[in-house]
Amino acid sequence: MKDVQKKEQQHLTSVYQELKAEQKRLLQLIQQKDQHGRQHIEEMTGDIRLNMDNITDNLDTFANIEALNRQIDQYNIQLDSARKNLKKVERLLASPYFGKISVDFLEEESEEDFYIGINGFTTEKGLDLIYDWRSPIAELFYNNELGNSHYQVNDRDIEVAIQNRRQLITKEGQLINYFDTKTTIQDDVLLDVLAQNTSSTMRDITATIQQEQNRIIREQEAKNVLVNGVAGSGKTSTIMQRIAYLLYQNQRTYSAKDLLIFSPNQAFGHYIADVLPSLGEENPPTLTILQLARDFSETKVEDETTYFQRISRQEATKQERVLRSQAFITFILENTRSLQVTFNEINQKKQVFFTPEQITELFHETPTNYDLRERIAGTKEKMLQQWEHHLLQQSQSAKLRNQLLELTEKQQQKYFGKLLTEKSEAALAKYAEILLRKKYRRVTEQISELDWIDSTNLIVQLYQAFTGEKYLLQEIWTLDEAIIQLFIHHTLVEKFELLDYKVILIDEIQDYTPAQLQLIRHFWPHADLTMVGDENQGIFNSQISFSEITELMGEEIVYYQLTTSYRSSGAITKLFASLLENPEDMQITPIRPDGEAIRWLRYDQMSAFNRLVGQLDPEKKYTILTKTLAEAEDVRVLLSDHMSQKIQILPIELAKGLEFDNVILFNVSAKNYQTEQDQRLLYTAISRGTQAVWMTYEEELTNFLTKQLK
Repeated sequence: MKDVQKKEQQHLTSVYQELKAEQKRLLQLIQQKDQHGRQHIEEMTGDIRLNMDNITDNLDTFANIEALNRQIDQYNIQLDSARKNLKKVERLLASPYFGKISVDFLEEESEEDFYIGINGFTTEKGLDLIYDWRSPIAELFYNNELGNSHYQVNDRDIEVAIQNRRQLITKEGQLINYFDTKTTIQDDVLLDVLAQNTSSTMRDITATIQQEQNRIIREQEAKNVLVNGVAGSGKTSTIMQRIAYLLYQNQRTYSAKDLLIFSPNQAFGHYIADVLPSLGEENPPTLTILQLARDFSETKVEDETTYFQRISRQEATKQERVLRSQAFITFILENTRSLQVTFNEINQKKQVFFTPEQITELFHETPTNYDLRERIAGTKEKMLQQWEHHLLQQSQSAKLRNQLLELTEKQQQKYFGKLLTEKSEAALAKYAEILLRKKYRRVTEQISELDWIDSTNLIVQLYQAFTGEKYLLQEIWTLDEAIIQLFIHHTLVEKFELLDYKVILIDEIQDYTPAQLQLIRHFWPHADLTMVGDENQGIFNSQISFSEITELMGEEIVYYQLTTSYRSSGAITKLFASLLENPEDMQITPIRPDGEAIRWLRYDQMSAFNRLVGQLDPEKKYTILTKTLAEAEDVRVLLSDHMSQKIQILPIELAKGLEFDNVILFNVSAKNYQTEQDQRLLYTAISRGTQAVWMTYEEELTNFLTKQLK
């Protein structure tokens, strides 16, 4: 074993030295290219003289400018390439590689060793020292047992035998630990566990976890993937690695800008911002479903704080439930022809250009056998034609031409960007048209943007037809209303112009409504979806079950389950596992040691809670989780004297997807936690802790936890 350690350390030292040498070479290259490039471009710029005396001189000047631009582009390309390579090398310097696979190619040659890292590395002489974890040969490191196997290169199978698979834990040029295993582990938390405990039992458990995650990361056959993972099972790590893998495997087809991540809240988007760059990839666009609605909605939509307060209520209103439902979405799509569309007038500064009656008449001129969207498109075209005719007609008027002649030089510069030197009738008509288009551009925009469609009436009409009840309008729309508005507009009125995302990844999928998922599917019908969540963390009144998601997709979907939790200590994992609503359907297996025992604090007065906080270790960071945002504000006021300590206070809904070393749950009393939703809130809150959890409660502990206290 010592010989293996020595040999692996020698190899690591050699590779590390090569990386350092490459880093030095690239730094010098960047400096030289930058310096010489600037100097060369300055020289070329000095040689170019603008000469516009005749056509030949013009062409020569333009050719010289074009040559300079090409030279600048070439320097930029070379510098960008060198900087990207430098970033890869510097990532590898932190930890050159994490695995090694010994492969027999079933020929007379001896077996070959391949070292796997976060990026590939080839020396200047063309020697491959490190292979990217997403490269074809790396498939052998992840998906196969020892023995006979194969991997694909350009759709051709390469038959091999895997002789050994070795996991290496490295830090810079130092080998921290190594172990041989049947399957690979590529998860920072798992590796941290194994660095502390490399027993055969621990290796077997973690290898099982990584096998589960690898299948999800490398799934390419299914169009839609649904992952149900318990708290601490590595869902976020898996989805980030899946993005990196897809970008690498499909780099000729799409790039990071062709992927879209839906995150549960804006804070979580910031939380994952550095993950993909650490894997060697750019971050795809990230937004929340609320941001999407606010970006496209024509009305004012609630903010994130209001939204979370609303969906954190115990019960949704009937109107909210209807707007969120699949049944209402189906009703909308099946009842388009019976809709009575109403119209708004088109005006500017109290001058009306199209009345609702005129628009209605134009609408009724469209073929009745067309669908609603086609009839609206036809109506818009007629309105634009009439408006165009009106502008041209007005531009010919003598009154407007006289007004043009009376414009001051300052006004001429303002409206036309120059003085009116040509004053023939044709020229004046042209200038008049320009002036009219500028003056009434808002009218053109209103027609083009369909401001004349009363979209609110469409929602009211459909809701009343579906329920037989009156719709309650609000000045500021909820997300549910905005989603339905966008769905109606996109499917019935006019399709939005959208970026063509090829892959969409949705985190915390259990918090999405059927209407929200249907909007995403109709916005990007050809995109592949990867949806990740935890049914047990459905803490909002907008939750959806995974069986509903599967039924809603209406096409082949691959379902994965992650049931082993390794983020939190054993004691914390056992505590939140006891809160499963259906433990027979999903057994949570903890793999970390129990660690610190759960601490229970009963208090009769808030002063006791205040004293607890005052006794905390000032060197540690603590997170207090409350049931509601209002509670968080109350606790913040209560603890104002202690806020100089490293303490943050969050409501549980804003802590979803995050993790903290030391968590204090505020007032988990029988009075405060009673319902099934409360039970899921507790599961979510406790599972945020990784090392220590304090359970504080006023007077009497919630019934959900009384067995654990005993």
